Amino acid sequence: MMGAALMVSCGNSGEKMKRLAKENLELSVDYPKQLRVLAVSEPDSAFGTGYFTKDEVKGMLRTMQVVTDTIMKRTDNMNRFNPSDHYVVSLAERQMRSMAEIRSLIMKGDRNGEFSGWKVKIDYACVDAAGLPYRSERWCFIDKEGKQVYKAFELPIP
Repeated sequence: MMGAALMVSCGNSGEKMKRLAKENLELSVDYPKQLRVLAVSEPDSAFGTGYFTKDEVKGMLRTMQVVTDTIMKRTDNMNRFNPSDHYVVSLAERQMRSMAEIRSLIMKGDRNGEFSGWKVKIDYACVDAAGLPYRSERWCFIDKEGKQVYKAFELPIP
């Protein structure tokens, strides 16, 4: 009986954390009414804002490689770079911010640290300030009680 109650309570807190991460995302986009949430992960244990599993890190690096390949293909390996191409410029800017964040997070990451809360990943599509559609994944770090997002960062998806 106690186990069932514990499972129900964890399920509710998991849904609350997912809702909190979505609300945080809505506050961060230029056009919240254009936001389409594509997927939301289940909350997972976090040990600081830099701990990721090897699979998560591999996934992030694969995503960044796809972004680089997309930029290179669209610009013919930068031989036909057009500064007026908002898609490429925006994608490159978002990639540079993401790579700086990934480097920072991975360098600090260590599972040997203490449990610090939860992490939730959201895949979404939206429209940027220039009106162009884009896709991203957003990682939200939530406190131990599941009540506040204390760190978030995004990876572009071409």
